[in-house]
Amino acid sequence: MPEPRVTLEDLSPVRKRLQVEIPPEAVSAELDRAFGEVGRHARLRGFRPGKAPRSVVEKMFGEQVRREVLGRLVEESFHRAVSEHRLDVVGTPDIDADTLEMAKGIRYSAVVDVRPVIALGELEGIQVARPSDAVTEEDVARVLDRLRESVGQLRPIEDRHLVEAGDVVTVDLTSRLDDAEPMRRDDVLLEAGTGTFPAALERQLVGQAVGAHVPLVVTYPADYANPGLAGKTVHFEVDVKAIRAKELPPLDDDFARDHGRSESLAELRAKVRADLEREAKERADAAVREAVLGELVGRYAFDVPRSLVERRAEAMLQGLDVRGAEGPDRERALAELRAQLEPRAENQVRAELLLDAIATREGITVSDAEVSAEVNALVARERHVSDRVRAFYERPETRAALRARLLRDRALSRVLASARIMPLSASESVAHEK
Repeated sequence: MPEPRVTLEDLSPVRKRLQVEIPPEAVSAELDRAFGEVGRHARLRGFRPGKAPRSVVEKMFGEQVRREVLGRLVEESFHRAVSEHRLDVVGTPDIDADTLEMAKGIRYSAVVDVRPVIALGELEGIQVARPSDAVTEEDVARVLDRLRESVGQLRPIEDRHLVEAGDVVTVDLTSRLDDAEPMRRDDVLLEAGTGTFPAALERQLVGQAVGAHVPLVVTYPADYANPGLAGKTVHFEVDVKAIRAKELPPLDDDFARDHGRSESLAELRAKVRADLEREAKERADAAVREAVLGELVGRYAFDVPRSLVERRAEAMLQGLDVRGAEGPDRERALAELRAQLEPRAENQVRAELLLDAIATREGITVSDAEVSAEVNALVARERHVSDRVRAFYERPETRAALRARLLRDRALSRVLASARIMPLSASESVAHEK
Protein backbone atom coordinates (compact mmCIF):
# COMPACT_ATOMS: atom_id res chain seq x y z
CA MET A 1 0.00 0.00 0.00
CA PRO A 2 1.51 3.40 -0.94
CA GLU A 3 2.76 5.56 1.93
CA PRO A 4 1.51 9.10 2.56
CA ARG A 5 3.50 11.86 0.86
CA VAL A 6 4.78 14.50 3.25
CA THR A 7 6.21 17.95 2.55
CA LEU A 8 7.80 19.99 5.34
CA GLU A 9 7.76 23.79 5.20
CA ASP A 10 9.71 26.01 7.61
CA LEU A 11 7.56 28.91 8.77
CA SER A 12 10.10 29.91 11.42
CA PRO A 13 12.77 28.14 13.49
CA VAL A 14 10.02 27.03 15.90
CA ARG A 15 7.00 26.72 13.59
CA LYS A 16 6.56 24.20 10.76
CA ARG A 17 3.86 23.23 8.31
CA LEU A 18 3.37 19.61 7.25
CA GLN A 19 1.53 19.02 3.97
CA VAL A 20 0.31 15.41 3.93
CA GLU A 21 -1.34 13.50 1.08
CA ILE A 22 -2.78 10.04 1.69
CA PRO A 23 -3.26 8.23 -1.66
CA PRO A 24 -6.77 7.11 -2.76
CA GLU A 25 -5.72 3.45 -2.61
CA ALA A 26 -4.83 3.76 1.09
CA VAL A 27 -8.10 5.54 1.87
CA SER A 28 -10.12 2.97 -0.08
CA ALA A 29 -8.39 0.07 1.68
CA GLU A 30 -9.06 1.58 5.08
CA LEU A 31 -12.71 2.23 4.20
CA ASP A 32 -13.09 -1.38 3.02
CA ARG A 33 -11.59 -2.63 6.25
CA ALA A 34 -13.78 -0.35 8.38
CA PHE A 35 -17.06 -1.17 6.56
CA GLY A 36 -16.17 -4.86 6.65
CA GLU A 37 -15.63 -4.69 10.40
CA VAL A 38 -18.93 -2.88 10.94
CA GLY A 39 -20.78 -5.28 8.63
CA ARG A 40 -19.53 -8.33 10.55
CA HIS A 41 -20.88 -7.05 13.84
CA ALA A 42 -23.93 -4.98 12.85
CA ARG A 43 -27.40 -6.38 13.52
CA LEU A 44 -29.69 -5.15 10.73
CA ARG A 45 -33.33 -6.10 10.37
CA GLY A 46 -33.90 -8.55 7.51
CA PHE A 47 -30.28 -9.79 7.40
CA ARG A 48 -28.38 -12.42 9.25
CA PRO A 49 -25.35 -11.14 11.21
CA GLY A 50 -22.51 -10.38 8.83
CA LYS A 51 -24.61 -10.86 5.67
CA ALA A 52 -25.89 -7.32 5.04
CA PRO A 53 -24.75 -5.88 1.68
CA ARG A 54 -22.13 -3.13 1.70
CA SER A 55 -24.65 -0.64 0.30
CA VAL A 56 -26.98 -1.20 3.26
CA VAL A 57 -24.13 -0.91 5.75
CA GLU A 58 -23.01 2.33 4.10
CA LYS A 59 -26.53 3.74 4.18
CA MET A 60 -26.84 3.04 7.91
CA PHE A 61 -23.31 3.78 9.12
CA GLY A 62 -21.56 5.60 6.26
CA GLU A 63 -21.17 9.03 7.85
CA GLN A 64 -19.90 7.65 11.14
CA VAL A 65 -17.45 5.24 9.48
CA ARG A 66 -16.05 7.92 7.16
CA ARG A 67 -15.56 10.30 10.08
CA GLU A 68 -13.74 7.64 12.09
CA VAL A 69 -11.56 6.64 9.12
CA LEU A 70 -10.66 10.27 8.45
CA GLY A 71 -9.66 10.80 12.07
CA ARG A 72 -7.65 7.60 12.25
CA LEU A 73 -5.78 8.16 8.98
CA VAL A 74 -4.97 11.76 9.83
CA GLU A 75 -3.76 10.86 13.33
CA GLU A 76 -1.60 7.94 12.17
CA SER A 77 -0.09 9.81 9.22
CA PHE A 78 0.56 12.90 11.36
CA HIS A 79 2.49 10.95 14.00
CA ARG A 80 4.44 9.14 11.27
CA ALA A 81 5.33 12.44 9.58
CA VAL A 82 6.45 13.97 12.88
CA SER A 83 8.61 10.92 13.59
CA GLU A 84 10.15 10.81 10.11
CA HIS A 85 11.10 14.48 10.21
CA ARG A 86 12.22 14.23 13.84
CA LEU A 87 10.10 17.15 14.98
CA ASP A 88 10.02 17.84 18.71
CA VAL A 89 6.43 19.10 18.73
CA VAL A 90 5.16 21.24 21.60
CA GLY A 91 1.57 22.26 22.05
CA THR A 92 -1.41 21.15 19.97
CA PRO A 93 -1.16 20.94 16.16
CA ASP A 94 -3.48 23.06 14.02
CA ILE A 95 -4.81 20.56 11.47
CA ASP A 96 -6.86 21.54 8.43
CA ALA A 97 -8.20 18.43 6.64
CA ASP A 98 -10.34 18.08 3.51
CA THR A 99 -13.54 16.08 3.64
CA LEU A 100 -13.21 12.38 2.88
CA GLU A 101 -14.54 11.14 -0.47
CA MET A 102 -14.54 7.56 -1.70
CA ALA A 103 -12.62 8.06 -4.91
CA LYS A 104 -10.12 10.57 -3.63
CA GLY A 105 -7.29 10.58 -1.17
CA ILE A 106 -6.94 12.82 1.85
CA ARG A 107 -4.98 16.05 1.82
CA TYR A 108 -4.39 18.06 4.94
CA SER A 109 -1.97 20.51 6.46
CA ALA A 110 -0.74 20.57 10.03
CA VAL A 111 0.94 23.63 11.52
CA VAL A 112 2.99 22.73 14.59
CA ASP A 113 5.23 24.52 17.05
CA VAL A 114 8.51 22.77 17.79
CA ARG A 115 11.06 23.04 20.56
CA PRO A 116 13.86 25.47 19.60
CA VAL A 117 17.40 24.27 19.04
CA ILE A 118 19.53 26.16 21.57
CA ALA A 119 23.28 26.31 21.02
CA LEU A 120 24.52 26.22 24.61
CA GLY A 121 27.92 27.57 25.49
CA GLU A 122 29.78 27.50 28.79
CA LEU A 123 27.58 27.87 31.85
CA GLU A 124 30.29 29.31 34.11
CA GLY A 125 31.02 32.95 34.83
CA ILE A 126 27.65 34.02 36.20
CA GLN A 127 27.90 36.42 39.16
CA VAL A 128 24.90 37.55 41.25
CA ALA A 129 24.27 39.19 44.62
CA ARG A 130 22.69 37.34 47.54
CA PRO A 131 20.42 39.46 49.76
CA SER A 132 21.17 39.42 53.45
CA ASP A 133 19.21 36.89 55.52
CA ALA A 134 20.00 38.61 58.82
CA VAL A 135 17.14 38.92 61.32
CA THR A 136 17.05 41.89 63.72
CA GLU A 137 15.34 42.40 67.07
CA GLU A 138 13.04 44.84 65.31
CA ASP A 139 11.94 42.04 62.97
CA VAL A 140 11.12 39.82 65.95
CA ALA A 141 9.27 42.66 67.67
CA ARG A 142 7.11 43.27 64.57
CA VAL A 143 6.01 39.62 64.50
CA LEU A 144 5.15 39.69 68.20
CA ASP A 145 3.19 42.91 67.68
CA ARG A 146 1.21 41.28 64.87
CA LEU A 147 0.49 38.32 67.14
CA ARG A 148 -0.80 40.68 69.82
CA GLU A 149 -2.90 42.47 67.22
CA SER A 150 -4.43 39.19 66.09
CA VAL A 151 -5.75 38.39 69.60
CA GLY A 152 -6.68 41.92 70.60
CA GLN A 153 -10.16 42.62 71.91
CA LEU A 154 -12.47 45.30 70.49
CA ARG A 155 -14.17 47.67 72.96
CA PRO A 156 -17.02 49.94 71.83
CA ILE A 157 -16.20 53.66 71.94
CA GLU A 158 -19.11 55.58 73.43
CA ASP A 159 -17.57 58.90 74.49
CA ARG A 160 -16.97 60.25 70.96
CA HIS A 161 -18.38 59.92 67.43
CA LEU A 162 -15.51 61.04 65.21
CA VAL A 163 -13.10 58.45 63.80
CA GLU A 164 -9.50 58.73 64.98
CA ALA A 165 -6.38 57.00 63.73
CA GLY A 166 -6.15 53.54 65.25
CA ASP A 167 -9.93 53.08 65.65
CA VAL A 168 -11.46 49.91 64.26
CA VAL A 169 -14.37 51.12 62.12
CA THR A 170 -17.33 49.01 61.03
CA VAL A 171 -18.56 50.08 57.59
CA ASP A 172 -20.89 49.00 54.81
CA LEU A 173 -18.87 49.28 51.62
CA THR A 174 -19.99 49.58 48.00
CA SER A 175 -17.29 49.72 45.32
CA ARG A 176 -17.52 50.38 41.58
CA LEU A 177 -14.78 50.04 38.99
CA ASP A 178 -15.40 51.97 35.75
CA ASP A 179 -18.83 50.98 34.41
CA ALA A 180 -18.97 47.57 36.12
CA GLU A 181 -21.80 46.54 38.40
CA PRO A 182 -21.27 47.82 41.98
CA MET A 183 -20.10 45.33 44.59
CA ARG A 184 -21.47 45.63 48.14
CA ARG A 185 -19.95 44.27 51.36
CA ASP A 186 -21.55 44.79 54.77
CA ASP A 187 -19.93 45.03 58.20
CA VAL A 188 -16.37 45.39 56.92
CA LEU A 189 -13.81 46.11 59.66
CA LEU A 190 -11.14 48.71 58.82
CA GLU A 191 -8.44 50.05 61.10
CA ALA A 192 -8.41 53.76 60.40
CA GLY A 193 -5.20 55.50 59.44
CA THR A 194 -2.96 52.45 59.17
CA GLY A 195 -2.72 52.00 55.41
CA THR A 196 -3.61 48.31 55.68
CA PHE A 197 -6.55 48.40 53.29
CA PRO A 198 -5.63 48.44 49.54
CA ALA A 199 -4.67 51.96 48.47
CA ALA A 200 -5.23 53.15 52.06
CA LEU A 201 -8.98 53.72 51.83
CA GLU A 202 -9.21 53.72 55.63
CA ARG A 203 -6.94 56.77 55.90
CA GLN A 204 -9.76 58.82 54.42
CA LEU A 205 -12.08 57.71 57.24
CA VAL A 206 -10.16 59.64 59.88
CA GLY A 207 -12.32 62.56 61.02
CA GLN A 208 -15.58 61.10 59.71
CA ALA A 209 -18.56 60.73 62.06
CA VAL A 210 -20.50 57.61 63.00
CA GLY A 211 -23.60 57.49 60.80
CA ALA A 212 -21.99 59.38 57.95
CA HIS A 213 -22.38 58.35 54.31
CA VAL A 214 -19.06 59.09 52.65
CA PRO A 215 -18.25 58.90 48.91
CA LEU A 216 -14.54 58.17 48.48
CA VAL A 217 -12.29 57.79 45.44
CA VAL A 218 -9.21 55.56 45.46
CA THR A 219 -6.68 55.41 42.61
CA TYR A 220 -4.59 52.24 42.68
CA PRO A 221 -0.88 52.58 41.84
CA ALA A 222 0.32 51.50 38.41
CA ASP A 223 2.43 48.72 39.97
CA TYR A 224 -0.40 47.34 42.12
CA ALA A 225 -0.19 43.55 42.58
CA ASN A 226 -3.53 42.86 40.87
CA PRO A 227 -3.14 43.94 37.21
CA GLY A 228 -6.93 44.19 36.94
CA LEU A 229 -6.84 47.12 39.38
CA ALA A 230 -3.40 48.58 38.66
CA GLY A 231 -3.70 52.20 37.63
CA LYS A 232 -7.50 52.08 37.93
CA THR A 233 -9.75 54.40 39.91
CA VAL A 234 -12.37 52.83 42.18
CA HIS A 235 -15.35 54.75 43.56
CA PHE A 236 -16.49 53.78 47.06
CA GLU A 237 -19.67 54.55 48.98
CA VAL A 238 -18.99 54.09 52.68
CA ASP A 239 -21.49 54.05 55.54
CA VAL A 240 -19.75 54.49 58.89
CA LYS A 241 -21.65 52.31 61.39
CA ALA A 242 -19.55 52.04 64.56
CA ILE A 243 -16.12 52.69 66.04
CA ARG A 244 -14.26 50.53 68.53
CA ALA A 245 -10.89 50.58 70.25
CA LYS A 246 -8.50 47.66 70.04
CA GLU A 247 -7.13 46.53 73.41
CA LEU A 248 -3.98 44.41 73.21
CA PRO A 249 -2.80 41.91 75.85
CA PRO A 250 0.52 42.58 77.62
CA LEU A 251 3.56 40.90 76.13
CA ASP A 252 4.63 38.58 78.95
CA ASP A 253 5.02 34.91 79.87
CA ASP A 254 1.25 34.48 80.19
CA PHE A 255 0.84 35.76 76.64
CA ALA A 256 3.51 33.30 75.41
CA ARG A 257 1.71 30.39 77.07
CA ASP A 258 -1.78 31.43 75.95
CA HIS A 259 -1.02 32.46 72.38
CA GLY A 260 2.51 31.38 71.45
CA ARG A 261 2.64 27.71 72.48
CA SER A 262 5.68 28.50 74.58
CA GLU A 263 6.51 28.28 78.28
CA SER A 264 7.96 31.76 78.44
CA LEU A 265 8.29 34.98 76.48
CA ALA A 266 11.98 34.21 75.94
CA GLU A 267 11.11 30.86 74.37
CA LEU A 268 8.51 32.52 72.15
CA ARG A 269 11.05 35.10 70.99
CA ALA A 270 13.50 32.30 70.14
CA LYS A 271 10.84 30.46 68.13
CA VAL A 272 9.89 33.62 66.24
CA ARG A 273 13.55 34.34 65.47
CA ALA A 274 14.12 30.79 64.22
CA ASP A 275 11.09 31.02 61.92
CA LEU A 276 12.19 34.41 60.59
CA GLU A 277 15.72 33.15 59.95
CA ARG A 278 14.40 30.14 58.04
CA GLU A 279 12.07 32.34 55.96
CA ALA A 280 14.84 34.88 55.30
CA LYS A 281 17.19 32.14 54.11
CA GLU A 282 14.48 30.75 51.81
CA ARG A 283 13.86 34.23 50.35
CA ALA A 284 17.56 34.82 49.81
CA ASP A 285 17.97 31.40 48.18
CA ALA A 286 14.99 32.10 45.92
CA ALA A 287 16.40 35.53 45.01
CA VAL A 288 19.73 33.97 44.04
CA ARG A 289 18.06 31.32 41.90
CA GLU A 290 15.93 33.97 40.20
CA ALA A 291 18.96 36.18 39.57
CA VAL A 292 21.06 33.32 38.19
CA LEU A 293 18.21 32.25 35.93
CA GLY A 294 17.82 35.83 34.70
CA GLU A 295 21.52 36.08 33.92
CA LEU A 296 21.41 32.73 32.15
CA VAL A 297 18.38 33.64 30.02
CA GLY A 298 20.06 36.91 29.07
CA ARG A 299 22.95 35.01 27.50
CA TYR A 300 20.94 33.23 24.82
CA ALA A 301 18.71 34.55 22.06
CA PHE A 302 16.31 32.06 20.48
CA ASP A 303 12.77 31.94 19.13
CA VAL A 304 10.05 30.83 21.53
CA PRO A 305 7.00 28.84 20.33
CA ARG A 306 4.04 31.17 20.28
CA SER A 307 1.57 28.54 21.48
CA LEU A 308 3.54 27.99 24.70
CA VAL A 309 3.55 31.71 25.46
CA GLU A 310 -0.19 32.01 24.84
CA ARG A 311 -0.92 28.99 27.01
CA ARG A 312 1.21 30.36 29.86
CA ALA A 313 -0.36 33.84 29.63
CA GLU A 314 -3.82 32.27 29.74
CA ALA A 315 -2.89 30.24 32.82
CA MET A 316 -1.59 33.41 34.50
CA LEU A 317 -4.81 35.22 33.59
CA GLN A 318 -6.94 32.44 35.09
CA GLY A 319 -5.04 32.85 38.36
CA LEU A 320 -6.01 36.51 38.70
CA ASP A 321 -9.11 37.94 40.36
CA VAL A 322 -10.29 39.94 37.36
CA ARG A 323 -13.35 42.09 37.93
CA GLY A 324 -15.06 44.33 35.47
CA ALA A 325 -17.87 44.75 32.98
CA GLU A 326 -19.50 41.82 31.21
CA GLY A 327 -19.86 41.23 27.48
CA PRO A 328 -17.62 42.89 24.86
CA ASP A 329 -16.13 45.33 27.38
CA ARG A 330 -14.97 42.46 29.59
CA GLU A 331 -13.52 40.55 26.64
CA ARG A 332 -11.65 43.65 25.54
CA ALA A 333 -10.30 44.18 29.05
CA LEU A 334 -9.22 40.54 29.27
CA ALA A 335 -7.47 40.80 25.91
CA GLU A 336 -5.56 43.89 27.09
CA LEU A 337 -4.59 42.17 30.34
CA ARG A 338 -3.51 39.04 28.47
CA ALA A 339 -1.26 41.19 26.27
CA GLN A 340 0.27 42.77 29.39
CA LEU A 341 1.01 39.32 30.82
CA GLU A 342 2.62 37.93 27.67
CA PRO A 343 6.14 39.39 28.19
CA ARG A 344 6.33 37.74 31.62
CA ALA A 345 4.85 34.53 30.21
CA GLU A 346 7.44 34.51 27.41
CA ASN A 347 10.27 35.00 29.89
CA GLN A 348 9.05 32.05 31.96
CA VAL A 349 8.74 29.81 28.89
CA ARG A 350 12.16 30.92 27.66
CA ALA A 351 13.71 30.00 31.02
CA GLU A 352 12.07 26.57 31.03
CA LEU A 353 13.19 25.78 27.47
CA LEU A 354 16.74 26.80 28.35
CA LEU A 355 16.77 24.63 31.48
CA ASP A 356 15.40 21.70 29.44
CA ALA A 357 18.27 22.15 26.98
CA ILE A 358 20.80 22.22 29.83
CA ALA A 359 19.32 19.07 31.34
CA THR A 360 19.58 17.29 27.99
CA ARG A 361 23.18 18.36 27.37
CA GLU A 362 24.32 17.56 30.90
CA GLY A 363 22.56 14.19 30.95
CA ILE A 364 20.37 15.13 33.92
CA THR A 365 17.50 12.70 34.54
CA VAL A 366 14.71 12.10 37.04
CA SER A 367 13.69 8.49 37.68
CA ASP A 368 10.18 7.18 38.30
CA ALA A 369 11.20 6.41 41.89
CA GLU A 370 12.29 10.02 42.42
CA VAL A 371 8.99 11.31 41.06
CA SER A 372 7.12 8.95 43.41
CA ALA A 373 9.25 10.14 46.34
CA GLU A 374 8.37 13.75 45.56
CA VAL A 375 4.67 12.84 45.38
CA ASN A 376 4.95 11.15 48.79
CA ALA A 377 6.57 14.28 50.20
CA LEU A 378 3.78 16.46 48.81
CA VAL A 379 1.16 14.11 50.26
CA ALA A 380 2.88 14.23 53.67
CA ARG A 381 2.86 18.05 53.63
CA GLU A 382 -0.84 18.17 52.71
CA ARG A 383 -2.14 15.56 55.16
CA HIS A 384 -5.60 17.13 55.39
CA VAL A 385 -6.16 16.55 51.64
CA SER A 386 -3.69 13.71 51.10
CA ASP A 387 -6.11 11.51 49.13
CA ARG A 388 -6.86 14.31 46.66
CA VAL A 389 -3.17 15.17 46.27
CA ARG A 390 -2.24 11.54 45.56
CA ALA A 391 -5.11 11.14 43.08
CA PHE A 392 -4.02 14.35 41.34
CA TYR A 393 -0.50 13.03 40.81
CA GLU A 394 -1.72 9.67 39.54
CA ARG A 395 -2.69 11.40 36.29
CA PRO A 396 0.04 10.87 33.64
CA GLU A 397 0.08 14.51 32.51
CA THR A 398 0.46 15.71 36.11
CA ARG A 399 3.33 13.34 36.83
CA ALA A 400 4.98 14.45 33.58
CA ALA A 401 4.72 18.10 34.68
CA LEU A 402 6.20 17.21 38.08
CA ARG A 403 9.06 15.33 36.42
CA ALA A 404 9.75 18.36 34.20
CA ARG A 405 9.84 20.67 37.23
CA LEU A 406 12.26 18.40 39.09
CA LEU A 407 14.43 18.17 35.98
CA ARG A 408 14.57 21.96 35.62
CA ASP A 409 15.35 22.39 39.31
CA ARG A 410 18.35 20.09 38.91
CA ALA A 411 19.50 21.88 35.77
CA LEU A 412 19.38 25.22 37.58
CA SER A 413 21.22 23.72 40.56
CA ARG A 414 23.95 22.62 38.17
CA VAL A 415 24.35 26.22 37.00
CA LEU A 416 24.20 27.54 40.57
CA ALA A 417 27.07 25.28 41.56
CA SER A 418 29.43 27.16 39.23
CA ALA A 419 28.02 30.67 39.79
CA ARG A 420 29.76 33.27 41.94
CA ILE A 421 27.44 34.45 44.72
CA MET A 422 28.34 37.80 46.29
CA PRO A 423 26.79 38.51 49.73
CA LEU A 424 25.09 41.82 50.38
CA SER A 425 24.88 43.53 53.75
CA ALA A 426 21.47 44.14 55.29
CA SER A 427 21.47 47.80 54.21
CA GLU A 428 22.60 46.90 50.70
CA SER A 429 19.84 44.26 50.53
CA VAL A 430 17.18 46.84 51.38
CA ALA A 431 18.49 49.21 48.70
CA HIS A 432 18.74 46.31 46.23
CA GLU A 433 15.10 45.33 46.84
CA LYS A 434 13.95 48.90 46.27
